[in-house]
Amino acid sequence: MMRSDIFHENNGVRNAGRLHDGYVRPAAVAGAFYPADRTQLKQLINTQLDYGRALLKQLEPQLPAGIPKAVIVPHAGYVYSGTTAALAYALLERGRGVVKRAVIVGPTHRVPVRGVACSNAAAFETPLGVVPVDVGAERRAWGSLIVNDPTHAQEHAVEVQVPFLQTIFGPELTIVPLNAGDAAPEEVGDALRALWGGPETVIIISSDLSHYHPEAYARQLDDETISDIAHVRLPIHPRRACGAYPINGLLDVLTRGLKPTRRETIRETSSGEQERSDKSPIEPFDLRLLGRSTSGDDGVVALAGNSRPAMNDPDEPVVGYASFAVWQTEDGDDNPHEENAADETRTAVGKADVKASSHSAGNQTMPEDRRTVLLSLARAAIREHLGLDDAPEHTPEAIVNRNPWLNEPGASFVTLTERGQLRGCIGTLEAYRSLGRDVVEHAIDAAVHDPRFFPVSREEYPLLDVEVSVLGKPAPMPVRSRTELEQALRPGEDGLILTDRHGRRATFLPQVWEQLPNPYDFVSHLLTKAGITPSYDWKNGEIECERYEVTAYAEQ
Repeated sequence: MMRSDIFHENNGVRNAGRLHDGYVRPAAVAGAFYPADRTQLKQLINTQLDYGRALLKQLEPQLPAGIPKAVIVPHAGYVYSGTTAALAYALLERGRGVVKRAVIVGPTHRVPVRGVACSNAAAFETPLGVVPVDVGAERRAWGSLIVNDPTHAQEHAVEVQVPFLQTIFGPELTIVPLNAGDAAPEEVGDALRALWGGPETVIIISSDLSHYHPEAYARQLDDETISDIAHVRLPIHPRRACGAYPINGLLDVLTRGLKPTRRETIRETSSGEQERSDKSPIEPFDLRLLGRSTSGDDGVVALAGNSRPAMNDPDEPVVGYASFAVWQTEDGDDNPHEENAADETRTAVGKADVKASSHSAGNQTMPEDRRTVLLSLARAAIREHLGLDDAPEHTPEAIVNRNPWLNEPGASFVTLTERGQLRGCIGTLEAYRSLGRDVVEHAIDAAVHDPRFFPVSREEYPLLDVEVSVLGKPAPMPVRSRTELEQALRPGEDGLILTDRHGRRATFLPQVWEQLPNPYDFVSHLLTKAGITPSYDWKNGEIECERYEVTAYAEQ
């Protein structure tokens, strides 16, 4: 249910915006994510804010003046991520007496939702008191929101931000609590645009980073994600940040500006490419990393530009955190917005830097606009198989007819994920039919014929994320032992095929390196997939090894 259907949720009743007209949403995670006792909670927040203020004194000479318009902050238990969040909230304190409304956008950890959801609550309660919901602001943004109470009932991502906001902004504060589920960046971006407001409004994006990787790897993974956010590289994937959908919405605003995308008109050029007919300038923004940490750092935050503290245990599974701030600068501001890879604190946003998730495909080149075609084709195939209605121009046959290059031979894999978890993956290693037919068949197989999963249902379809990987031709690797193979592999680039003398065969796409960055682990898991002992150590060429490269196009 989206946009025009909003009045039909909860028997068509939406509360009118006064505290006594709606229910008060009680604290769901007090006593778990933060203290349930009012005094203990105030003491903990003040202690963490003091820590954040001390760090801020070191960082302030490098930061713009004025109140940030938006921040990205973590949402784990305060003992783990509170100091990282406090760094951003210490900065937001500049707005006390000016800021009257906080729009808080978090992900959905418990109840999935399609789109951006508000609730029927007239207020949120924490041990520090009751904070009114600005229902009037929600009503003005109804074109971009749905109403879904269950997704808010036990969700912590928004709730944990409220006590900090109560502390720094005082009793005049109102909030707009939102949960962003499966949604395109522009959908979340449009909700933010509708609620952007002026100096009285701040935007709080709630997100942790990687989850439960060994700390040595987690730091590396998080620093890549931090760099992607800092340089506004869309989209951030939910595997990299649990609040990827809210983050992507904010980045969409930074790249597209404040004009709602749904009001833009699109036309095709003579070359078939699409361009916006609306050429209004994008508002200038200044995005800064403030600090970063993990749950294994005992609350110690590494400021932007500084090295991280020594690890207590590099193999300990941890959760990653970071805080960012965004300033909305005035037109004509003369600040030198130049990107500098050595300066992690500054990124100027002047235009979109949106790329498909891509691995080199050797000599195979594919124009960027083919990403949309391949993803649309995979989705159309699944929709048609599930019997979901579609316009005639959106059927697989129509898409192939409009794009003759899909009739050329090609090999592909189609991968489906749901909330960052694998939901199906089927593919072909070598081209033996047209690329279009290959994608259509594998999309259907990934949805309903992957033996590891139950078939995807019609109701589940909107929760899926789709990735299409186009494979280059496999090339033999002249290695005779496991040791030689592991030394020859290029992590992050090589897809690998292993075949033994009994005909057992398996492959991993290059994307698997994200979960298994160590070559030994990569090979061990692939051997297991082939039905071979994972510790098997061959020395005389008993295993045939081939590598290949792919171009991977992902929705999220």
